[in-house]
Amino acid sequence: MSDEEKGRVAKKIQEKLDETGEAVQEVLEAAKESVGQAEEAMEKAKEVLGEGYGKLKTTSAEAYAKAKEYLAEARAALEVARERAGQLYGRSRELAEEAYQKAKQEYEKLAAQLKKGYAKVKAKVEEIDVKEMRDDVVDYIRRNPGKSVLIALAVGFVVGYLVRKREP
Repeated sequence: MSDEEKGRVAKKIQEKLDETGEAVQEVLEAAKESVGQAEEAMEKAKEVLGEGYGKLKTTSAEAYAKAKEYLAEARAALEVARERAGQLYGRSRELAEEAYQKAKQEYEKLAAQLKKGYAKVKAKVEEIDVKEMRDDVVDYIRRNPGKSVLIALAVGFVVGYLVRKREP
């Protein structure tokens, strides 16, 4: 896989992640707002109940009705928050499935390209005639014995240098 293809795949995945993040932020903000409304409604209910505690029965009944009304508002706000959380879950799942499908498709493309590349390399290796190459090397050594010895010395020196133990 080329660096350009890797970059393109990474960009697509990043776009999906950004899209998921934005959706999550929207739903979270809406859920926070609903929870805030619920908290306000419960605070109002507490205030009304506190005010009605010391008053007569009629005032207490009014306070109870208002508190009940505020609690119903709180329940409705919490229901909205629950629905939005469900939406968040659903949207996140959809985006994750889309990203998985795209990654799977890219993987399948890359696997096919890898198989083609492997087949090409295998064909090239099969084309090489080892016996002919050996004969060419032996012929070169017979024609140029001095050069051959120098090349062998240089290769031996380099290999020895690379494999020797080094002190830390």
